[in-house]
Amino acid sequence: MIFSIITWVALFMFLVIIHELGHFFAAKKSGVKVLEFWVGIPPKICTLWTDKSGTEYTLNAIPLGGFVRLKGEDPTVTEDFHARDSFISANVVRKTIILLGWVTMNLLFAFFIFTLGFRLGVKPLFVVPENTFQSSVNSYLMPTLGFLEQKNFISGDIDKSQAQVFDILPDGLAAKVWLQSGDIITTINAQEVNNFTLGRQLKKLIGEKFLLTYKRWAQVLTATVQCPPDSCLLGVALAQSGSLDILPIKFDFKGAVKASLQEIKAQTILTFESLGSLGKNLLSFDGEKTKGALSKLSGPIGAIKVGDMVLNQYGRLEFFLFWGLISMALCLFNILPIPALDWGRLLGVYIQTLFRLKKEKYFIIENYINMVFFLVLMALWIYIMLKDLVVARWVQIPFMS
Repeated sequence: MIFSIITWVALFMFLVIIHELGHFFAAKKSGVKVLEFWVGIPPKICTLWTDKSGTEYTLNAIPLGGFVRLKGEDPTVTEDFHARDSFISANVVRKTIILLGWVTMNLLFAFFIFTLGFRLGVKPLFVVPENTFQSSVNSYLMPTLGFLEQKNFISGDIDKSQAQVFDILPDGLAAKVWLQSGDIITTINAQEVNNFTLGRQLKKLIGEKFLLTYKRWAQVLTATVQCPPDSCLLGVALAQSGSLDILPIKFDFKGAVKASLQEIKAQTILTFESLGSLGKNLLSFDGEKTKGALSKLSGPIGAIKVGDMVLNQYGRLEFFLFWGLISMALCLFNILPIPALDWGRLLGVYIQTLFRLKKEKYFIIENYINMVFFLVLMALWIYIMLKDLVVARWVQIPFMS
């Protein structure tokens, strides 16, 4: 367990350092001085070294992040703030390059990992039910059986008989109505389903209540299930039977590059769809919708749980592909125009330039805004971590259930 925690912390730090290196190299190339490159979060342990340009590379105590401190980000230090090589003195183009430098690094890492995986041959990380996604996107790492069949990555016949429950997610709809491993789902609203059509039928019932009929040994049981307003997923893994075998997804180099670009596109669309639906429900002022949206949030602990499952079920290559997805998620999350995040800071740069605001006053105001949003994000982060711990332990807490 200790080895697993150390491995996850090291991988997370690696992704954060990649993210910050984007800012670092962009600032260096743009002529803005980098005062300090943090590894970890303060308190400071020591300065590892100082390069010829005066940049300090420091090691901090909490191994959960990193930061690039640029010259001229503190208006109280007048000399640095107005210097030619300060961030605030840089023009809009250079500021844009610096703040978006991380995009290149995160995307390059994901692209490299995806291309390597598709060249060597990997199994999909998750096979999802038909019509799970709102958009008709095709993901190689999160495909449907129909997509795999279309691309000839299936050997044997797709079992279209019974929908037998293999495993249950602790926070899903199935867990709430006490479905168990081995149960066979037979009908939804009196309409017969199998493991191929189950997802298709559920998608028609988003936001609605339906009657689920299932067999448990010789018993025929029923349960009333209420779908949330933005989705209708039972949260179960279905057992596969018969001669079905999913083949490794493998291409030549050119095909691997093409598949990698398609995967980046698919993950971008799916991420923004999820974020849009999540934001809409969080800001709906509807208690049930907000509670449902909060229940779907997951953080590092949830990622560790899924990653360990991928590692145990498949292997190291698929595990690193999962980290490619995490890198994509970090990149896309920072694109959100929220103060304290990189895109939010870039939006502030454009507002300052467009309205010709005094940089000293605006920078002070922006720091206060960023601080408020940073505290909000940290509170949300703590909530997500607690919720993930609750789910992992199967503990019920009223405001996190």
